[in-house]
Amino acid sequence: MHSRNLAAALAATSLALASLAGPAAAQDADFATPFARAAHSAARLLSAGAPSGGVYRLGVEIALDPGTVTYWRSPGDAGAPPVLDFSGSENVAAVETLYPAPKHIAEAGMTVAGYDESLVFPLRVTAKKASAPVVLKLALDYAACAQICLPAKAKLSLALPQAGASPFAERLAAAETLVPRPIGAGEAQKIVEVARAGAGAWQLRYFGPGKAADVFIEAPEPYIIDSAADGQGGFALKLGEGKQQGAIEARATIRTEKGGVELPLKLD
Repeated sequence: MHSRNLAAALAATSLALASLAGPAAAQDADFATPFARAAHSAARLLSAGAPSGGVYRLGVEIALDPGTVTYWRSPGDAGAPPVLDFSGSENVAAVETLYPAPKHIAEAGMTVAGYDESLVFPLRVTAKKASAPVVLKLALDYAACAQICLPAKAKLSLALPQAGASPFAERLAAAETLVPRPIGAGEAQKIVEVARAGAGAWQLRYFGPGKAADVFIEAPEPYIIDSAADGQGGFALKLGEGKQQGAIEARATIRTEKGGVELPLKLD
């Protein structure tokens, strides 16, 4: 086939595919932004549809290239947490960002808390005035690390739909199941046991629903507390930075196959 005829055929095929995809693409556009490409990754906003009880359910999807890592809100020894700025939004009173339980990942001789596959951070968006349109605008900064770590940015804007069925509702519901359930100190005492194991060291055991796969400890500055499986069904916690002075009021995230739990933890 001559090159001119081949080009014409390809153009016709592209037009036909576009016409077939048109209605679905138009529907998706009502409930998601286009992907904003960045270093080793891309990001977009997804909507679950109309609000319920005055709250919109959304998510920030970060699609990672193979072999790429991004970070949790408390990365640990290295890395940069995602920064989500919604200050440019219209008719938005509050945005709550939820974080799926991370993994411990070996990176350049260090251990970080993050994600090594594409993910969604669920959002809860409350409007200032329920009857008025809402436009969510996000300035997103995150890190995408492949062979080298690079800063990634995205500016996203979505007019939140007031009605209609979202093609992303199931995807967002699945992402929400990966967010650890917050519990209070009373319930925490029933499912977590912490014992001193030396200076600046503790052993944590979990007795709650689901098998504990990993534990992450967030402590106030200047403390950093490392955690690792101890080979005895529990987890060894060790003060990696900061000299302990009195009890440390920390927060533990315990990842299980059911998403896990997030709870207050007192280390004395």
